[in-house]
Amino acid sequence: MSKFNRSRRGLYTASVAAMAFAAAISGSVTAASAAEVTIGVLVPLTGELGEFGSIVAKGVELAANEINAAGGTSCGTIRTVVADTAGEPDHAIRAATKMIESDGAVAILGPTSGEMVALVDLAKRKKTVIVSPYAGTITLNKLGGDFVYRTVSSDLGDGAASGLWLTERGYKRVAFLVQNEESTISPAQVARTKVEKSGIEITDYVVYNPGQPSYQAELTAVLAHKPDAIYLAGGQESGVTVIKEATAGGFKGEWLFTADLAVPEIFDAVGARLLNDRAYVEFADADKSLPEYKAFEALHVAKAGEAPGPFAANSFDMMNLVALSLQASGDCTGAGINSAIRGVSEGGVAVSSFADGKAAIAAGKDIDYQGASGPLTFDASGTVAGAYSIQAAKDGAWVNTKFYPASLFD
Repeated sequence: MSKFNRSRRGLYTASVAAMAFAAAISGSVTAASAAEVTIGVLVPLTGELGEFGSIVAKGVELAANEINAAGGTSCGTIRTVVADTAGEPDHAIRAATKMIESDGAVAILGPTSGEMVALVDLAKRKKTVIVSPYAGTITLNKLGGDFVYRTVSSDLGDGAASGLWLTERGYKRVAFLVQNEESTISPAQVARTKVEKSGIEITDYVVYNPGQPSYQAELTAVLAHKPDAIYLAGGQESGVTVIKEATAGGFKGEWLFTADLAVPEIFDAVGARLLNDRAYVEFADADKSLPEYKAFEALHVAKAGEAPGPFAANSFDMMNLVALSLQASGDCTGAGINSAIRGVSEGGVAVSSFADGKAAIAAGKDIDYQGASGPLTFDASGTVAGAYSIQAAKDGAWVNTKFYPASLFD
């Protein structure tokens, strides 16, 4: 979940553009109404994670516009307030506190892994629901489930999918390069276990600190052991440097990247020739064969003018879940959302839009929201099961090459 700046081949988004984007998102979904309910959108619009923060904000906007077009919730139309965290937990805490205390937000959508963990205490103290469409951190496996939810699976699933892909490719020797952060270490550990059990030799398992001007010290031993493939679990800034230096050092094998590099800008930053036909990326993904996803994709293309990016469907779903929870509970508070969010996502009549869910609730029916991202039944930690995709680098773009349904990881 990273971002490249367009002014430096796209390595970070300019803050002025980010503020303009946030203002546009906030204004576009605020309808003129006597009654409104405020939802905070807390995302990184600048920094390494800015590409994904923009995707999330647009997904929330799309859902909010559809909700308001259907007459809004029983609590009023959706009003969003947007803040840029730059991927920093401290920024997230300050912005979330303002959203709750000054803006009256009853839910906050979009924090990243580190931000979600930092916000758990605030969410429970203030009885404000927080939901993330991409926070896979395993810390939430223990902390989530009460006011804290996510419409994406845990990093443990990412690790299982990566390990499965590395095993299926038939490699004999694989090296692991892992950025020193929980969100990269936790899936790497799961992938490592899977690879070891399959009999593949792990030539190196190197944990590196981000922010270095060079990673040649880490790469020296890795390249000397001549792996068939390198599993790179890292951020975008460090990843670009690692890829370039490994290639310059003579690495001719294949790559498997984690989700942070699943953006088109990576081809400009690294050079498509270094990636084409030898690099792959793994990330949590929607089942694109589902009718719910196809309907969402068509809506996204019609309204946003482009195909949905990674985590867009998860973002669309989390806004709809919050709105349906407000509708079902009749309680226009975070506590009301928390009391209903599990109920609207399982065990009732299947619905795939806010409008259909609103009508079913009005008819006295229990509902089961079937999302664009797939089934949304929450486990005890407030986490849903997830499916995963592998994309291949082809002609300077990421192209779908393998899909792993959620049922493989039950």
